[in-house]
Amino acid sequence: MSAPVLSDWHLGCALLGLGGSLLLPHPLWFAVAVGLLPLCGRLWHTPLAFWSIIWFVAFLGLGALNGNAWIDRQVPQACLGNQVRIVGLIETLPIVEPFDGEQWRVTAEMRVEDWSSPDCGSPDRIKVSQYLGAEQLDTAMRYQHIVSGSWRLKSLSSQLNSGSLPDQSRWVSRGLDGAAVAVGSLYQKNSQGLIAAFRAGLLSYWNQRDGEGWSVMRALLLGDTSSLSEAAWRDLRQLGVIHVMVISGLHIGLLALWCDGLFSLPRRLMRLPGDRGGSVLLPIALLGVTGGYVLLVGAGLPVLRAYCMLLATQLPTALGWSVSGRRALLLALVVLAAMDPRILLGASFWLSAAATWLLVDTQTRQAAVMSLVQLQMKIVCLMAPITLFFFSETSVLGVVANVLIVPAVTWVMVPLGLFGVAIFPCFPSFADAMWSACVAFWQLLRVPMDWLLTCCVDFAVVARPVSLTVFGLGILAILCWMSHRRVAVSLWVAGLLLSSGPFSSSAPDQVNITILDVAQGLSVVIQVGRRTLVYDTGQAYPDGMSQAAKVLLPFLASRGVRELDLLMVSHADQDHSGGYDDVVNHLAVQRRLGFRGEQCRHGERWQWGVAEFLVMNGPGWGDVDRNDRSCALLINWGDYSALLTGDVSRQREREWVRYWQHELRASLLLLPHHGSKTSTSHALLKWVRPKWAVASSGRGNPFGHPHYEVVDRITSSEDIQLFDTASHGAIAMTASTDGPVQIHTQRTAATPYWLKLP
Repeated sequence: MSAPVLSDWHLGCALLGLGGSLLLPHPLWFAVAVGLLPLCGRLWHTPLAFWSIIWFVAFLGLGALNGNAWIDRQVPQACLGNQVRIVGLIETLPIVEPFDGEQWRVTAEMRVEDWSSPDCGSPDRIKVSQYLGAEQLDTAMRYQHIVSGSWRLKSLSSQLNSGSLPDQSRWVSRGLDGAAVAVGSLYQKNSQGLIAAFRAGLLSYWNQRDGEGWSVMRALLLGDTSSLSEAAWRDLRQLGVIHVMVISGLHIGLLALWCDGLFSLPRRLMRLPGDRGGSVLLPIALLGVTGGYVLLVGAGLPVLRAYCMLLATQLPTALGWSVSGRRALLLALVVLAAMDPRILLGASFWLSAAATWLLVDTQTRQAAVMSLVQLQMKIVCLMAPITLFFFSETSVLGVVANVLIVPAVTWVMVPLGLFGVAIFPCFPSFADAMWSACVAFWQLLRVPMDWLLTCCVDFAVVARPVSLTVFGLGILAILCWMSHRRVAVSLWVAGLLLSSGPFSSSAPDQVNITILDVAQGLSVVIQVGRRTLVYDTGQAYPDGMSQAAKVLLPFLASRGVRELDLLMVSHADQDHSGGYDDVVNHLAVQRRLGFRGEQCRHGERWQWGVAEFLVMNGPGWGDVDRNDRSCALLINWGDYSALLTGDVSRQREREWVRYWQHELRASLLLLPHHGSKTSTSHALLKWVRPKWAVASSGRGNPFGHPHYEVVDRITSSEDIQLFDTASHGAIAMTASTDGPVQIHTQRTAATPYWLKLP
């Protein structure tokens, strides 16, 4: 059977194979796929099917080999907390932010050049942090410097919950293999080239200017988004124009367009005899200029991805080949994914690829303004499943905002700004005047932007998480848009119906208890029929982010919960109450118990359908012995029960045993104080007699939770099965009054390899 001509279908099969490798529980499972090939039977007699299978399996194997190498690079659990000597290059602009009072935190990404501990993996790139006082900031890590010193290994966040994307997808799509914190002083050596030094000089010059306009210029021209405020990011997200501030395919494509027009201008003005229109120098010059810009903005993954797409379209032109835009794009995507299949897990890959695909497929003969409006409507609607899947939010305002902002930014601010960058070494005053004009222009744009946000944001911003199925239907709709318009519309409508359909709720005789993975903290959701109780809200952080916003609210939204019947906060500790404000600001709450609500009263009971609730401890208020004053809750239904204990100590546990005695009996025990050494006494375990025990803790937490003595105490009993959110992810218990209990963990043996913990 002769080899076929390379087609879009074969490239699609290659992408499917690379994506399929990310579903394998272990990369070596690829051997199973190879073993199944002979079972394909008659498919081998069809040339199209034969070569499709060959392309799929070949790239599935390539992805599996890449995955196996990735596993070998990971830092094992046993090494977390160890100090190692690392030498590496700081590849990203360090982010400096206040932390915990008078301290400052400096974070960056480092490419490892020397790793002193071969037993702790062999990471390629890691996230590094420094904690410094204000007087030490001049010793902070610097961009494009070789840094060496002693580092303490730590884990990257690895939370895994239903309703929100796993943390690991963010890290692996960025090529990060681990994390470390600097211990003591660091030795730094400048390794900046001319372009990196020029970039650093520009940033230093602009850092003297305050205001959102100058922050926008840093983001637009040099890829430095660190100075944009959270409020600015929120406004851009709600307007649907956040892509304008992140240098990627849009900026690279526009620069290529300007270069094409500029370099071809002499030929258009004066054509020489014998000129047949061919050109090799034009695409080479275009790639050279855009390549320099890629280096200027730091060569981050989204920018490199866009440049590879440009390479795929321009190199065939330089070589005299004729390749369609779609095939060139598919070829670029296959090359990128073959180098690292895990980029398929990042939002930026899908947003860039989908937008570029729609732009390549766009053919219009209408007036410029009307075609631009239609293009924005198409992009906003067709890409809504992607933005909802990754961000749980999309904006209809993008249709209007993009028509207004994209031309203004890309045809006025970016050209003027880049021209200022080009002349800055020779004419700094003139360059500064051009940048100041761009800042003033941004302030003018802010007027209609603020008006749109004021009058339309309440109904134009759609906040709703969608499933992987809806995401897949959205991708298929984009692929089919030009060639099979009716099929694309049908797929898009099917996704809309699935995302807007009724959510499943517990049956009237069923109780669902979910201990969410909120890192080092606690948050539990109890659902009985259509009623919902939330016990604790997780941690809040100095930067304003909370586990409630990250995990709890998306989980509730995925379950269709828009109102809480009861919010119980066990006590005032931040890892239990930190997300309180986010919860009450986003959801209606019928009743509040514990901290910042009614005091928990010992012995209070109430009934929700088949479930009876009993308050066993309180009041949840007060700063004296507040751990022992935690609200505790017992839920009974049928033959099953669950005991939620807050942070009580052994002393309070002994008091419970004396007072409650046999009423302490529970099928599921949430370990007090995250499994601390000061709790979970023999007496409590003797009287509770649980079948399942759960520790809500963070991976690699500094407290050592759950403590090894508590773990030994529990595992010494053959009757108790221990779960830990740090390793299992969220843990759900489901049972009806007359059926068996089902315990489901987010991380299982069948979990894809990149979601498992090393």
